[in-house]
Amino acid sequence: MAEGRGAASTLRGRLADVYVPALVDGSLQALSRRLGNRATIDDPVFGRASTLSSIDPLLEKVARRFDAMAARYRHIASATGVDRDVSEGVLVVDAPSGPSELPIAVVAERRRLREIELRVYYATGSEERRARPPLIDGDPHVLIPQIVAHVLDALRKGAVERVLSAFEESSRFVDPTGRSYAKRDGSMASFIADVGGRLELVPAGAADDGRTCCIEAVVTRQGSSRRPDAESAAMSFERGDSGLLRELRLYYEP
Repeated sequence: MAEGRGAASTLRGRLADVYVPALVDGSLQALSRRLGNRATIDDPVFGRASTLSSIDPLLEKVARRFDAMAARYRHIASATGVDRDVSEGVLVVDAPSGPSELPIAVVAERRRLREIELRVYYATGSEERRARPPLIDGDPHVLIPQIVAHVLDALRKGAVERVLSAFEESSRFVDPTGRSYAKRDGSMASFIADVGGRLELVPAGAADDGRTCCIEAVVTRQGSSRRPDAESAAMSFERGDSGLLRELRLYYEP
């Protein structure tokens, strides 16, 4: 794909924030320069690339896929942690029934010697998805806010009312396909009852800006024979003015 009209000699802003917009705009040369030779990328469809000779072909493939979808990008939220940045948005795709929105999250983990690893989370919706063993190592000692720890523990145990108690009355979950589950109409409780108690969630890292806390976690699905025993996921908790949570956005392969 040729360098698009949105291309520039440099991409300003945090790498997590500019990664998807550059792919959607076709600004591949600028993105490649920004990534440099110390980056690793992990994409849910096209896998892992960690050298210049493999990164550029991966960027081309992802950009072509987004172009074929005629996708536009809309930013939702960003958060910064001690060792990682997270950017969230949606790919907006037109369909005969109207526009649809596919949630997508990019985690840019800063490592030693100026190395950086980008892990991209979105539901592929196709059988071409690669099996993704955990991209990260779970660490039960990761520091996360108390309310987030409360929700994770309640989800592990399938404790529906305990999960609900952490969320405002007008709150909602957004699943990896973009579907919403509201607390007020009972669909959030149904979602929790369906998945709760069947997931083991071990945090691996977090980025928290005081309003949004995004964690990466190793998820083990109980009773699943079709997918790896464990894989990585991202979960973004948005606080409301009340101190309770008003939204939980989930990024994994359904």
